[in-house]
Amino acid sequence: MTGGLVERWISLSLNEHEQQLFKLAEKARSSNEQHAVFESLREVKRGRADVAPRFMLFLESALAGLDAKPATPASPRRFQELALVETRDLEESIALQEMTAKAEIRHSQALYALGHRFGVLAGAPALDAESLPLGPQRLGAALRYATACLSLTIEHRLLLYRQFDRLGMAEAGVLFGAVNDYLAEKRILRHLQTAPRYGAPAPTSAPATAAAADDAGRASPPNDADTTATATAAAADAAAVQTPAMAASAATGGGAGDDPRDAELFDTLRELLAGRRNGAPATTGSSAVLSDYVATGEDLQAVLGSLQSRPATPLVLGGRVVQRSVAHLRQDLLNQLRQFTPDGRPPRLSEVDADTLDLVGMLFDFIARDMRPTSATQALMTKLQVPVLRVALRDKNFFTRRNHPARQLLNAVAETGQYWIDDSDGDADRMLVEKMQLVVDRVGSEFDGREELFDELLTDLSRHMGTLARKAEVAERRHIDAAKGRERLEVAREGAVQAVSGRLHERKVPRLVRALLEQAWTDVLALTILRQGEDSDAYRRRLAVVDRLVAGTATDDAELRGEIEQGLGQVGFHGDDVQSMLLQLLDGGEANKDDSTASRTELALKLKNKARLGEESSPAEPVRAPATLAAAAPPGSAAPTATAPASVAATPASAPAGPPALNAEERQTLERLKTLPYGTWFEFVVNQQGDTVRRKLSWFSTLTGRCLFVNQRGARTDERSLQQLARDIARGQAHIVVERHDSLIDRAWSAIVGTLRQFSGKPAPQPAT
Repeated sequence: MTGGLVERWISLSLNEHEQQLFKLAEKARSSNEQHAVFESLREVKRGRADVAPRFMLFLESALAGLDAKPATPASPRRFQELALVETRDLEESIALQEMTAKAEIRHSQALYALGHRFGVLAGAPALDAESLPLGPQRLGAALRYATACLSLTIEHRLLLYRQFDRLGMAEAGVLFGAVNDYLAEKRILRHLQTAPRYGAPAPTSAPATAAAADDAGRASPPNDADTTATATAAAADAAAVQTPAMAASAATGGGAGDDPRDAELFDTLRELLAGRRNGAPATTGSSAVLSDYVATGEDLQAVLGSLQSRPATPLVLGGRVVQRSVAHLRQDLLNQLRQFTPDGRPPRLSEVDADTLDLVGMLFDFIARDMRPTSATQALMTKLQVPVLRVALRDKNFFTRRNHPARQLLNAVAETGQYWIDDSDGDADRMLVEKMQLVVDRVGSEFDGREELFDELLTDLSRHMGTLARKAEVAERRHIDAAKGRERLEVAREGAVQAVSGRLHERKVPRLVRALLEQAWTDVLALTILRQGEDSDAYRRRLAVVDRLVAGTATDDAELRGEIEQGLGQVGFHGDDVQSMLLQLLDGGEANKDDSTASRTELALKLKNKARLGEESSPAEPVRAPATLAAAAPPGSAAPTATAPASVAATPASAPAGPPALNAEERQTLERLKTLPYGTWFEFVVNQQGDTVRRKLSWFSTLTGRCLFVNQRGARTDERSLQQLARDIARGQAHIVVERHDSLIDRAWSAIVGTLRQFSGKPAPQPAT
């Protein structure tokens, strides 16, 4: 039976993985990204037949070593012997630890029985979950070993792990139950009593049930490492434009029913919380000041309903304005509950209600860590404290179900506010701010225990955010197209500048001719390169005009006149100006005899003041081009001899200005940056207090070193060259944001549970090998 289950898990996971890869390929933002996805897809198709046999081979090896002598614990390693862990290995270990820890929590009773029964088989004390040959830890290690034959990127490998978690580990209870039943039939601890807290696990073949199991489990990370890094890998829809509200709305389908295993998870959270209290010093304030009366759920809901209708005004502590926390809410709650006690003292809270208050407080504290205290989003989160607490007191599934409507709305408000409002340049989107305030205000004024309100508001917010996301994508694409156009223009202009400067080098020509060639005719040549290319007949004809003007052999030739008229007309010169120019250039030198005439001076001024090609949209950019182009030059390579636009070439004083050379670390960073996919997010430090902003690298050029950064709304932000970006990263002023697809609330629970595990003293499982 075990073999059949494993083969089914593997087959379902690989099938779903292929489907997800197809979707990733459709959403790819670049050909390189799409190529990498197709490579992974081919690799899965090639090696999928080997995965299940390798998985079974690993489990058979684990069973064969059941009676082996336990390994002697390794002595602690000295600091000098420690080594850095490869990022790829760390991410795999964290993902597997999260997956196996969820299964250990959910199936603790079945694993308890298995531990005793396998202990009998091994002639040893009961085995813990980590040592079980068929336990979650070994299943995770078997998955890692089985898929090692597939050459996948870390993102696609972690995506496969998540599919197995959702489709395989969700049914692990069936395997544990079957093995327990088999061993009991063989009279191994046949009458073992485990005092289960919930019914025997049933097969969770329905996708909705599997999704619910996955959602609930994500609230329970494996160990301390999750306080700083949980599920750091990129997920299936990394390239898609998706807002927090959209992601939350997409997860609402199915799995809404109560699952007894969710109660198990909440009980586990309470056990960890109790361990934290036992390890913490005694708090000030004696329980003697409390009444003997224990507040009921109805009492709490009544008082919280009253507090919900009041404005959440900030507090002034130590001369600073701070938002109200759940700790302040708890104090207000106890004071208001005095009305229900005969002696007028604050009542006691039941252990479950007290734990709920603590957990909700920890959740909001974690969310507030990455928000500025005076931000608009922090004010919105403060308004949600009372409604969320009311939900948590009434429905403990809030802590364990990722698709709980209140939890999803809380996450949507937090992430949308953090990334779309607080992280915006200048004034935030007024319509979005008003929508967020309307949603939160409706929660405060209308919530009376009806969870359907959260679904309704989440749908409304998701629709609005979907519109904003589409607008952001359109705006971003426009900026990318504009940047590519400027790039092509700059390259064309460089070619034109080089062609003209090479012909003018050490040649004495009239001032008007030089001004014409270095300015207007350079633009003509650049436009010709853009439209026809450097190998075209049109470009060669216009280079011939340069040669004739420089050589002084230009005569009033009809063909030459027509070429100059057409070229100057294409770059915006009026007919009268063109004719005046031709009169000075092609009259056989008669006009040149009268230097006192104002015609030549007027023409020179017009040439100087004429807007250059491409300057209408971005007049200041070409000035920064020399430094940017130098930044893009690979280390040790010779810089182009003419990299500046014509406007810069005419001002030699600006040429010496340029960034200093990169050091070894910065050069290494620069090479790494050139391999990044478009759409990579960065965080930049903006002040001495360490505040950061997120920016998306939408496009960059390895030729000129230009970078296009946009914010969440698709608006173009400050410019940086690849060289400057490399310097900022090396100095710690910027870093790449590791793409994460667990929500803010999921990360909060992961960190909270990881912290509680530290206080409980439970050993963290070792990384799978």
